[in-house]
Amino acid sequence: MSHSITLSYKGHVTCIPTDTLTLGQLRAHVEQQYGISAVNQKLICKGLLRNDTAMIRDLVPNNSKVVVMGTPSAELASFQALNARRQVGRANNLKYRATSSNVYHTRATTDKHGFNSFKELNIAHRQHDALQMLHRLGRDEGVRQVMRKHKYTVHLLRELHPNERTILGYNRNRGEEIALRLRTDDLEGFRDYESVRRVLMHELAHM
Repeated sequence: MSHSITLSYKGHVTCIPTDTLTLGQLRAHVEQQYGISAVNQKLICKGLLRNDTAMIRDLVPNNSKVVVMGTPSAELASFQALNARRQVGRANNLKYRATSSNVYHTRATTDKHGFNSFKELNIAHRQHDALQMLHRLGRDEGVRQVMRKHKYTVHLLRELHPNERTILGYNRNRGEEIALRLRTDDLEGFRDYESVRRVLMHELAHM
């Protein structure tokens, strides 16, 4: 009588003939089918199947269900890359923590209503880019129109320090200072300009 098993992984069920199949060969099939490396697989049928050289028919009763557990290699790689970015972010936070009170102050070229000055963080990594984004926001015609229309004057537009992770921006004392989160979570890049601009417009609404 022929021997077969039902392979089950996350609701996906496959019937496999196993007359001449070893456990090791079954692992190779699972790796090809689901992308789970053999070393990361757990094959279970009334307990964990272990002997890769044994024939499936000697390990598992005919028509039994074998449950596959494991994470595909692509998902593991993605998780490891994310974890690496988080580690970079944590390292950068430690590196930049000492700069929280040490910033540059740059005067703006403004009309009567606008931003009087800009302040970016004293962080060596892409510091100039942060200042450029602040100046771009200050020159943004949509922002300038709102400020002229409502006669808004902001004394200082500054970069929000990375340690202040829980907020994207704030308006202190109705225009004394507006701070904006410019950098991404890993501190290696910058948030999308339009996203930062929307936060700025929201903070201007608090004037």
